Order: sequence, then structure tokens, then C-alpha cells
Amino acid sequence: MQRLLRLLTLTLVIGCVVLFSGAVAQVENAGNMTNQTTGPPTAEGVPPEIMQYAADWPLPNKDYENSRATTEASIDKDNVRDLSIAWTFNITANGTFGGASSNPIIMGDTVFFQDLYANTYALNLADGSVKWEKIYNNTTVTGPNGPAVGWGKVFVAGDPFSIAALNVSSGEELWSTQLINTTPLAGEVIGEGIDIQPTVYDNFVYTSTVPGRGDVFYRGGAVGYLYALDQETGTIAWNLSTVDDPVSIWGNPDVNSGGGAWYTPAVDTETGIVYWAIANPAPFAGTPEYPNGASRPGPNLYTNTMMALDHATGDMAWFTQVLPHDLFDHDLQIAPILTDANVSGKDQKVVLGAGKMGRVYAFNRDSGAILWIADVGRHENDQLAVLPPGNTTVYPGALGGVETPMAYANGTVYVPYVDLYTNWTPISSLSIGVENAPQAEIQPFTEGTGGLVAIEVDTGKILWDRKLDSINVGGATVVNDLVFTATFDGTIYAFDGMTGEQVWNFTAPAGINAWPAVANDTIVWPCGVGGTSQVIALRPGGMGNVTPTPTTTANVTPTTTMNVTPTPTVNVTPTAKANVTITSPEEGASVAVGNVTVSVNLTDFTLVEPTGQPNAPGEGHLHYYLDAVVPTNASAPAIPETGGYVVSTNTSYTWENVTPGAHNLSVQVVNNDHTPIIPLVFDTVNVTVGGNVTPTPTMNVTPIPTTTGNATAMVNLTAENIAFDTDTITVPAGANVTVNFNNKDSGIPHNFAVYDSSFRSERIFVGEIITGPATTNYTFTAPSEPGTYYFQCDVHPSMNGDFIVE
Repeated sequence: MQRLLRLLTLTLVIGCVVLFSGAVAQVENAGNMTNQTTGPPTAEGVPPEIMQYAADWPLPNKDYENSRATTEASIDKDNVRDLSIAWTFNITANGTFGGASSNPIIMGDTVFFQDLYANTYALNLADGSVKWEKIYNNTTVTGPNGPAVGWGKVFVAGDPFSIAALNVSSGEELWSTQLINTTPLAGEVIGEGIDIQPTVYDNFVYTSTVPGRGDVFYRGGAVGYLYALDQETGTIAWNLSTVDDPVSIWGNPDVNSGGGAWYTPAVDTETGIVYWAIANPAPFAGTPEYPNGASRPGPNLYTNTMMALDHATGDMAWFTQVLPHDLFDHDLQIAPILTDANVSGKDQKVVLGAGKMGRVYAFNRDSGAILWIADVGRHENDQLAVLPPGNTTVYPGALGGVETPMAYANGTVYVPYVDLYTNWTPISSLSIGVENAPQAEIQPFTEGTGGLVAIEVDTGKILWDRKLDSINVGGATVVNDLVFTATFDGTIYAFDGMTGEQVWNFTAPAGINAWPAVANDTIVWPCGVGGTSQVIALRPGGMGNVTPTPTTTANVTPTTTMNVTPTPTVNVTPTAKANVTITSPEEGASVAVGNVTVSVNLTDFTLVEPTGQPNAPGEGHLHYYLDAVVPTNASAPAIPETGGYVVSTNTSYTWENVTPGAHNLSVQVVNNDHTPIIPLVFDTVNVTVGGNVTPTPTMNVTPIPTTTGNATAMVNLTAENIAFDTDTITVPAGANVTVNFNNKDSGIPHNFAVYDSSFRSERIFVGEIITGPATTNYTFTAPSEPGTYYFQCDVHPSMNGDFIVE
């Protein structure tokens, strides 16, 4: 593929050592930093605006160290409870990833903000009024994006291919530099885009491309490059491929892609070194022709790497790869943080990094040596070098781990994280642009959770960890003795920085996947996920120019169709308040042969007649099911593929002439158009019809003789509180087994699998993984040889028992 302006040839003498499962490489004489830079810059290298407004929020992450911490603001534990909205600014962008995914800049009385249509605004800090606007209305922007300000200019990506400079006083475009060839050769497709908030230093604008843009991600041949542009003219001073061989791309340029940076680099203004966090390789996890990343053998340098470059030349001082040959889109993408620490009794300058692998790394800033590693959030199967056949659930998933910026203050780094899984197979892919590969399954955003963790930088020790009910994609921001974060559902939190105690929370007018700027007595926070998308300004005793928030939001279920590093910003269905419980019959009950009446208790939901009216929040009807898997597709009527179902506007229903044996009874709350409400609301029980003995925990099987002499065994199995309800299942040899599986663990994946023994040398049956609350039916043939076999949940192997064949 033809590329422009990528002529930099690296003539580096690189020595490699293996360290902590990563690779560290340094340029010869890298220990003597003065040999690799143009010399420590003076204050003249810092734009005058950044020096003048250093007490405000003049850079994307407050300062060149990316600390995201301020002690100059007046907000603290004493007045945080007085915060309320002072003004709002409506966000008109509504792209694939919402309305806003960036950090505002505050300089004096002006707020600079860019939305996800690339529209850029200068707002009055006092009341939110518009000083000027530059409208691009580019709907292919993905984000994160945002402005950088310096030398009388505002620097933004005006589209996925170009960086522009705007006059800081008027918004007039002064120059625009196209970094990506938008007129490729015949038959080629543009595979790169700009998805980063730039930064400015020493007359350079620093930015990057990644292997994707709004509609295409990780197409073969796409490579991410780092750039330094001359701030005065926009000409390219240097660029650097983040793939070690951008022509062959690890041996298969038709399939492979990778690298680039998603978040603002850190700048050491004393040494002139710029620290970049480099993204993942692709395809991930693989393709039918190249399972498990076989198209890209080896470590896939320089992906998932912390990289130190001379700010003026782009020459590499060192790199450290933390995750070679990544299968799961586990970038090391978060903005690096520069600080000092005493590690193992030695004072050191360190750089902190993190990413979607759910780990935080401390590196020696001079050498790249890894000093410690800390895991955050949930981890399952994420260390696999090769995926086994079938589905494997991995935490963190492709949109999990650390998705948004960290903050640092007083020896502690604060890390927002996301617990969201992906179900992978060796040939599945989330690389949009990779053709003929089945898509991996990402857990719906509304089912995910998150948290905020505090880590001691000297040791990597977890100081506290606060769990949150929604995914945390609001970054971390320290304001005096508080640390702020926000979740996808639109809740802003303030925690005590020392103890982690929640001090305050606030419900924003929309969901949040952006991070704030703070100056004086004001927090400016973009809220761009569904609801009323706005930039809000919070002040003690606010209540100024506020746009009313609608009482309802559209019932839209996000459809995950791509895997990209920027945080998800799809509109989200409001959390359902409805609840339904089957009150009769009870779980495990034995009932008489004949008619079976199901009675339910329904709260916070209105049953309306006739059915089929337009959807309205909080109303609809019930679907009753008999021996059916509860439907989960929010975009289709809730009609099961097998079993019985009936539509009802009553809180009871009678199934007539139910045959003897084990049966599953379910009820689901649905909209007027018969689609499930989201999050799913249903209940299910297993009963035995015609039995006079309630099944015991060690025997929940009903064998039914068939005319052929073989047996049919029906097993009712429930997973709840990460445990099965039995540790022994007994079936006849050679029986046709049906397992009615009920996963009651909300947001937690489980399955049922049978093996020859606890060593699992031979698979007898492996069921599909489902995330609770959900039900499914598994069918398979029991071994013909009597004996004691083994069953388990493959996601949580501690859930296991004896599978006895008689």
C-alpha cells in the first residue's frame, strides 16, 4: 500500500534482553541521555500559554507528566457535597461512539472542547457561552480526540486523516496537514486514522495514527505511525513506524496490521524524552486461515510497548514490550505518567503505563526496566498463549481492563478499570477489516462492571479497590484530597484519595466516557452517551444556565460491532427497574400430573392491554415459557426456538396437560412490541411433574425409558453464587442426556462440561458458555462405559462434581 511521508530509516544499534516476559531494547549509550537528545530544553520549549495558565488545565492531562492532578483548585472534601451544575453546553455530535470522548482544555477564562464530529469550540468558563466554533461535522471520527493549545493556536484532528491548526482567538483554520493518503492506488482501502488528543512542546505538535478509522479497523497493511509536526507550518519534522518492519508487517502485509498510539504521550522536559504507549497487533485472535495469530509469528514489535523517543528527532532511546504476540487486543495504550519513586530502597525516576490487559507497569525511566507489575480488575484465561478449540471466555475482554487515563498524586496512582469479557475462538476476530472471520462475542456494556483502584507507586501494592456497578470509562482525576471518576451509566463519583471512602456522587444528564478538566472552583466534564449529551460545569452552589434533562431516554440496545481501543460510547438502555419472581411452584418442587399454574410477583412494571402497542418505558407484558431457552436478542421478538410460550397480561398462567417428568418453567418481562426489556428481566424454576419426592442436591435426573431400550435422562442444573446446586449427577450408560441449565449469576459467564476425569484428558461434552441471568439446554450422549467421570464449569473450574454413569 502506498504511503506518504514515511521515509524515516532507523539506524539503531539495539541490544535486547528478556525481562518479566517483555523485551527491553536500548540504543547504544542510552544510559547517557545527553548523547541521545538535543539537550535539555529551556522553558522556551514550553508554549507561553501553558506556562501562563499552568495552574489551570492547559494540557490534555493537566501537565507534561500526565498526572491528571491539581492542588490549585478550591474543591475538596469540605465543599464537594455542594457541587451542582453551573452551566451546560449541548453536544450535537452523535457518532458511532457517542458525542464526546476527550478532555477539555482550560486556559484562563476559556474552555476548549472538541466533540466526536471533530467540531471544536471555545467556551466561556464563567457561563458556557460560545466564543467561537469551528464546525467540521465529520461523522467518521472515532476518538479519543480533543484539542491541544500553544503558540496562539488550537491543534485538532479535523478529520481522521489530517491535523489542523486554528487561530486561538477566532477559530480560523491556519493550516491543515494530511498525514494519511486518502487517494490510494486502485483496489486499495485506506486503513489508518488519527484517534488521539495531541500535545505540544518545543515548537512541535505530537500526534499518531492507528490502524483504523470510523468504518475500518485493522485491515491488512495498516500501520500506526508517530508524528512530530512543526507548529508554525504543519510540516512533518519526523515520523516513526510502530511496527519494526512496516513493509512486510511480520511476514504477511495482506492480513496483518497494528501499532500506533491512542493516548497523549508524556514529555520529560528535563531530558527531552517523549514517552509513548503503543497499541496492539492484529488480527486478533486469528482468522480461519491463520488461527491464534499464526499470520504474525514472533513478538510483533513494537506493539504493546512503552517507547522512549528523542522529542526532536524521533530517535529511540529504549523500548520495553510487555506483551509479545498479543491475541486479545490487550493494548498498552494508556497515557504514560512520569513521577519519582523509591523502589526496593532506591530512588528512581519512573514512567507508569497500563492498558487493556488489566495491568499497571512501573518502568525505570532511563532504562525501561520493569520495576513492578500490578493486576487490576478481573482476570480469567488472559495469559493463554494459544486458544484451545471452541469458545474461551477471557477477562479482561477486548473492551475491558484499563480503558481511560490514570491519575497520580502523593505516591499513589489511581487506575479506573473495566470488567467486561470477550468470548474468543482461535479463528474469531474483532478486527473490522479482516474478512471472512467469525466475530468474537463481547459482553454487552450494560452488563459490565468496573472499579477504581489505588496503587502505591513505590511497591505496586494495592491500597484500596472500589467496585462500581457500571463500566468505568471516565478516567481518574485528583483534585486536592479527592479522586474523581465516572461510569458509563452517567454517575460521577468522588472518593477520599487516602482511604477510598466514597464522599459524593452525582447523576449526570447523560452517560460518560470522557474525562474532566478542573480549574479554580469548576469541573468541566463532557457527558456524551445517550440521554441529553452535554458538557457540564460543576461548581459549589452552581445552578446557573442549565438545560433541563428529559425524564426518559430512548430504549436503545448497543450493538458491539467493532473492537477499538477508544472507550465505548454507544447509547445505552436505561437500567430497568422492573423485577419478576416466580412465586409458585417453587424451585425443585414436585407437582401433580395435569395442569401446572405458574404465579409470579411483578414490581415496577405495568401490564397493558391490548398487546402490540407502541413501546413506552415501564410498560409491556409477560411471556411465559415451558421447556424453552429464554430469548436474549433485544432487537427481535422474544419467541423461543423450541418449547412452549404464551403472551400474557396476567401475573399467572396455567399450562395444560403437562406430561410427567422434569420441566423448566420461565417468565420474562417484554416490551409492547414483544422484544425483551434490557437489562433482561426474567425468572425460571425447575420442577418435576408427577413425582412425589422433591429432587435432592445429589440426584436431579429423571430417566425416561424409550422404545429402543436406551434411556433419556433429564438433568436440572443451576449455577448461583459461582457454585452449582449439586456435586453429583447420575445418568444411565449410553443415555441421551438433556441438561436444563440455569445460570442465575448476573453478569457472570458459566457453562457445563463433562470430561473423563479431573485431569480433563478427554472431552466428553463441552457446553456453550452463557452469561447470567440466562438459561439454555445442552444435549449429548452419556458414555456407554459405566464409571465415575467429571463435570465442571470451564470458566470457573472450582465449580465441579462427579458425573456418574451406571
